[in-house]
Order: sequence, then C-alpha cells, then structure tokens
Amino acid sequence: MTTVVTTSHGRVRGTVVDGVHVFKGIPYGASTAGKGRFMRPAPAPEWTGDRDATTFGPASPQAPTALRPDAAPVLAALFDAPVDHPQSEDALTVNVWTGGLEGPANRPVIVHIHAGAFQFGWASWPMYDGTNLAREGDAVVVTLTYRLGVMGFLHLEEFGGQEYADSGNVGMLDIIAALSWVRENISAFGGDADNVTVIGDSAGGGAVITLMAMPEARGLFHRAFTISAGGSQGVPADQASDVTAAVLAELGIRPGDDLAPLREISASKLIRAQLAAGARLGTFTFGGSFRFGPVIDELHLMDSPLQIAMRGGAADIPLLVGSSKDEMTLLASDSAAGLSEDEVRDILGLMVGGHREAVLDTYRRGRPGATPGEIMLAVWSDSTRVNTLRVADGHVTHGTQPVFCYLFCWESPVEGGKYGATHILDSPFWFDNVDAAPITSDSPDRYVLARTMRDALLAFARTGRPGHHGLPDWPAYRLEDRPTLVIDQDFRIEKDPFGDERDVMTPVSARKLSGRGL
Repeated sequence: MTTVVTTSHGRVRGTVVDGVHVFKGIPYGASTAGKGRFMRPAPAPEWTGDRDATTFGPASPQAPTALRPDAAPVLAALFDAPVDHPQSEDALTVNVWTGGLEGPANRPVIVHIHAGAFQFGWASWPMYDGTNLAREGDAVVVTLTYRLGVMGFLHLEEFGGQEYADSGNVGMLDIIAALSWVRENISAFGGDADNVTVIGDSAGGGAVITLMAMPEARGLFHRAFTISAGGSQGVPADQASDVTAAVLAELGIRPGDDLAPLREISASKLIRAQLAAGARLGTFTFGGSFRFGPVIDELHLMDSPLQIAMRGGAADIPLLVGSSKDEMTLLASDSAAGLSEDEVRDILGLMVGGHREAVLDTYRRGRPGATPGEIMLAVWSDSTRVNTLRVADGHVTHGTQPVFCYLFCWESPVEGGKYGATHILDSPFWFDNVDAAPITSDSPDRYVLARTMRDALLAFARTGRPGHHGLPDWPAYRLEDRPTLVIDQDFRIEKDPFGDERDVMTPVSARKLSGRGL
C-alpha cells in the first residue's frame, strides 16, 4: 500500500507497513559535491510529480570500515560503516515514520542523530528503525543523514580564509537544516512542530549537547535526550587546524596553496587522506591528537558544548541524560585485559596526573578483586559517565526545566558477558529494536526491558517527563541526592549510584575539559 504527502519541495510517495506510514530518503538539502563541499547546506531543489520515498537515501562518504580489521564480530555488526549501501555527497536526507496522517497534527516528534564518532554511521541502521515507536506511541520518528569526518568537520578557515568560515561545523549545520525541514514540514506527516524531541547516542548525543549550545538551533527542538554522549567537549580551533593540516599534507597541499582542488578531487581520495592522517596522529580516545567533531570556531560555537551546558545553556528545555555502566568494554576490553599494575599506573598518570592515587584507591575499594585491566576499564568508562552528570548538574543549577538521569546496567550475555553493559547497548532498547542488534543476544528478558524503555522515551517526548506506570516513581534529578533510574533486570531508583567514583572522577573531567591530559 502506498501513501503520499506534500512537502515544501514536492510530493513524496511512501509505503504503509503494519499501520505505519514510512517515507525514506526525503531530501532536506542540496548536493554538497563540487562547490557545495565544505559549505553550509543549501535547500533541496524542488521537484514535480510524486518522488519515490520507498528506499533509503545514500550514506555520507566514509571509510569502508571504521574499525580495526581484527574487531570482534559483535562490534563490527553494531558499528560497521554501511559498506553494502551507496555513498554519495548528495546524501542530505531524512526518513520519516508516522503513526498516521489523519486527524490534527499533534503527534510528538522524535528526531534521532546517529552514533559514529562524527566519522561514520548512517541514519538507516536497523536499530534506529522508527516503526515500533511510531506505532506503539502514535508518534512521528525522523532519522537524518549529515556530513561526517573530513566532509563535515574539516576546519579550513585558517588555510582558505573567510570563504571557509563554516567548514569546521558544516556537519552540525546539516543537522540544523534537517531540524528546520522538520519545523516546516512535519505537520504534513501528522507531527506537532512545537513538540520536537532530539535524541542522539554517542557522537549523536554529543551533537544534541552541541545543538543546545548553538544559537542557530534555538527554537527548533523542545526536549533533549542524550545517550552516552561523545564529543560533547568540542574540538578547540587550534587542534582542529592541526588535524586539517595533517589531512592537507596527505593530499600534497601546503600552507598558502589554493584550496580549490579540494572541491574537485574524489570523495574517496579525501577519505583516504583522513585515514592516513589519523593513522599518523593516533586516535584521540587512546591518547592521540586526531579527532573530528564540532569545532569551537567562535562563529557557530563559542565554547565547549559541555561547558555551555554546565553553565545552563538551553536550560529551558527538559533533558533526559544517561550512560552505560561499562562504557569502554566494547572498544577496549581486549586491549585492557592484559594490562599490568605498573601499566595502569602509567596510563592513569597521563590521564589524571596528581589524582592518580585517589582514583586508584577509590576504584580498588569499590571493586575488590578487580584486575588492573578491569580497574582501567572502569576509569575509562566513568570519564564518559561523569561528563554526562556534569551536564545534568549544570542543567539543575541553572535550569528552569527538569533533568532526568538513568544508568544502564543490563549486561549483554554475548561472548561470555565480556562486554557487560557497554557503550550504547541501550540504544536498540529505546527504539524497541533489540532483534536488530546482535549484542542483545537472545535473552528473553530483553523484550520486556525494551517495551518499558520505549514507553519511557515516548512519555518524555509527549510530556517532558519519562515516568509511566511500568516504572517506579522517577523523580527529577537534584544535587542533594542525585536520584537515578538504574536499568537492569529490573528498574529501580538509586541515589547517586557509584557516588564515590563519580566524586573522585569529577575533577578529572574538569582537567580534561581545560585541555590538560588526554
């Protein structure tokens, strides 16, 4: 069965699946190839007739795989780039799932920004399918594609002048353009343009925090939900320039050279230069200097998004934030397993400096019998969790709207449970798509967990509060006792879970924010 909607650019023809109207690959921006490369997005061209919207649009250009060749199969299955799908610079599209087109346009709208370290991924990963949310919550779900890596965050202003002033943040400007499309068009899909929730996981969560810090995004969304937010510190302009210089050097472009050839070479050549520069500089996560993400360019982004959030940026927006107990196991469990006590002490010395002994004492006390590698993984994991809580602290201190916190502790049983409750393991649960993510295994309790979490997201999108009859009373976060929903085999409210570790790691996250340490 087909279904047709008229947008501001033309009519689109989608399908109806299990009562949900589905529209895929709708352009919100023009091609970014050629003269559009490194420039802010232009509006999509209009079309005549019914445009086919039954297949996903292309992915943004990216490496064939963003992971190590020896990555565990479960890791590759969750995070591999879309190698079997077309990639193109004409990729600024949205996908829409709606519970119906009839009646008033009052359905809550959920806009999702995908994970992928700002370098890979796409809006059409199966775990982000919006069918279940749209059907069970009578909601409208939107996923979007935006420019990544060298295409979306190459800070060229220092090398090419004012013409390239936007280049370090065109990926974020794409997201803002997609939100503008939602504001203009979503009522035609039954959605309420005045009730838009943005949700993102990992880099997508960092993008949500960045949107809260960008004046151009104000008014385009009304609630925010971050899952294990990554990249929320932003990239200082000088670091972004160093990365850009490394990429340009791989292409044989020297300081003072004309940058026009950058718009003429193939996207694949640019991606190869990105990978080569990254191999030379080392990944930021493990102590290198190479990373892509929103640039603190003092044009679109005036300061670290995390710092702005901690000062109460966008504090008039209800906020739901959370992370997983074992954030780093998915990426580092194998490399950490064989670490000796001396190696852990050396790594912690680089990470936390004079806080090392206090950190070690606290984690040993809270984890008796843990190996040095397990201690290291816990510290790495909490470096993400604590920054999430710093966002919550700032929102509570300066905000006029509530913030709700959760900690995901349900452990994946795959590969003997080695990953625990790892990074964005909860994402397919919020979307009620656990069968689309092999890391959830075949544990029968995952369906009940997913339905309960799905309903919390839908409640938050509809009312600004995630509580519902399937959960214990979930109070708003407050500094006195830090109530947090712990998601495990059951759901329970705990006050300041892992509080001693949060307390000892807070100055560490502040140290990282100031630019010292990793």
